[in-house]
Amino acid sequence: MSGPDAGKIGSRVSMLIRDDDGSHREMLGRLLTLSSILKRDASEVTFDPTQVISWRVVPEQTVRRPTSHRIREIERAANTTWPSVEVVIQGSWELRASSGFTQRANSVLPLGRPPFGEPSGELTAALKDVVDFYRGRNLIPRFQVPLPSYQALDMALDEEGWQSTLAVSVQICDLLVLASAPEHEVEITPLPGDEWLKLYQRPLGRDGLAVLTGGSPFFATIRKADPTTGEYVVAAIGRGAAFEGWCGITAIRTAAQFQRQGLAKSIVRALAQQATANGASRAFLQVSADNDPALALYQRLGFREHHTYSYRSLV
Repeated sequence: MSGPDAGKIGSRVSMLIRDDDGSHREMLGRLLTLSSILKRDASEVTFDPTQVISWRVVPEQTVRRPTSHRIREIERAANTTWPSVEVVIQGSWELRASSGFTQRANSVLPLGRPPFGEPSGELTAALKDVVDFYRGRNLIPRFQVPLPSYQALDMALDEEGWQSTLAVSVQICDLLVLASAPEHEVEITPLPGDEWLKLYQRPLGRDGLAVLTGGSPFFATIRKADPTTGEYVVAAIGRGAAFEGWCGITAIRTAAQFQRQGLAKSIVRALAQQATANGASRAFLQVSADNDPALALYQRLGFREHHTYSYRSLV
């Protein structure tokens, strides 16, 4: 019997290994590659997959319900590493505006205690201030509502006619699990080049570029020979930024002609290595809850869902 297949990378596995002297031993840990695991003490151990007698996936331990404190910790890190151009503080709500570049940089983020995140004053008056703030900037009034911490706020917005426009899964992972060597060569730079921005394929403008390059980020790029022209082009990109032990991973893109070659995985691993060098120990990313291919990729890498958030818009 051979060892676990590539689809089990990121899973906790138990294996029975045959040693050279004919004896057997058990190995337990998280599968990093087809020939290495990460043990509980954070040490990486290699093995010969041809010497695996048997193996099985070990079910993940029951994940405790995320605490409001930890949710706010991650959301503060996400907010800092994707900084809006304009921020107005209303109690413990942050009203963010960046000329419409991304919903995250153009929405209210509650960061106070549940149930409503501690706005300044009574909820109805606070919501009126939010509407005035965004409509005065020709933007759609919008909330980013971390769940389950602010479930009561989400319900109150729903009752007031704020529509749910997008559900997002916030995934986390220890960098020790992610930071093994990428299979493809990755370049890390402090700023995105023109080719990076071209593959990003999102209109920026001045404020969008300020958000993208704010928060002390670093940018990952993989170049490959184009199968049609033979010229080296940017094949995959990504962005990382670290804050208080967390690394936010964003802007993962792979050019169409280079998909299904493991480039996104190498981008994430390279960003994890850089984040580790910058002093971070954990990573988070946000992905649409209905993006099944991306969710599957991140699960294989070792990510798990920590919490979710929804966008509520007054259209």
